[in-house]
Amino acid sequence: MLIKLMKQEFRATARMMIPMYLVMLALAVGARFFFDDLGDLGDLLTALCALAVVACILVNVAAMILRFKQNLLGDEGYLMLTLPVTVHQHLWAKLVAAVAWFAGTLAMSLVSLCILADSTDFTIGAGGIQVGFHLVSVHGVAVSFPDNGLFLLELAVLGFVAGCTLCLQFYAALAAGHSFSSHKMALSVVCFVLLSMATTVLTEAMPVPEVEFHRNWVATFHLALWVISGCTAVVGAIYYGITVYFLEHRLNLS
Repeated sequence: MLIKLMKQEFRATARMMIPMYLVMLALAVGARFFFDDLGDLGDLLTALCALAVVACILVNVAAMILRFKQNLLGDEGYLMLTLPVTVHQHLWAKLVAAVAWFAGTLAMSLVSLCILADSTDFTIGAGGIQVGFHLVSVHGVAVSFPDNGLFLLELAVLGFVAGCTLCLQFYAALAAGHSFSSHKMALSVVCFVLLSMATTVLTEAMPVPEVEFHRNWVATFHLALWVISGCTAVVGAIYYGITVYFLEHRLNLS
């Protein structure tokens, strides 16, 4: 049933995200191939492409919020919450879909940037990567391909955890705000601000291990990624618990 819920989420959000991706790519291609010929119009296309990237991010966040609000906290909630699925399945279906679209937005933004860049930019970028690896070796650490692969894996884990935590912060605030009988959206905003303040206090109170950065740069970077992922996961778990509690025990659909 979880797979069916995920398919439904992807179909519903694809109607908003796919057109945004196509517009972003079209503007990037137009700005890249007609930049020299169109003059000021080429500059305008480049600016519009940058605005399209920002708009795509905003639409991504809006879609994530609207799907949760309309599907579980609005009129559809009467139907969705009577299906033979748990609240956890509803949440994970929405989380996976939202984080996947966040990743898609990042990927399409990078593709648009690559389209806009000329060959000189690519050369400089490749050189920058080579310099980065060279700086690592200067500290006496040999960066091997397995290490590079592990870095990418750790970044992917951090991205997934951070994306889920961001979604869950909105979900927790919405679920708490909609437990009241009136002024639900206004109270949801208040709950979001309170959660943000509490999160700031919590993250500052979390212990951070002390390591000598220059002695083992690679090990330090690995440790930092896992510590950040772990702290973010703890915050996300708290948001998850708040969301589940309000959906199961305090939900007010009236």
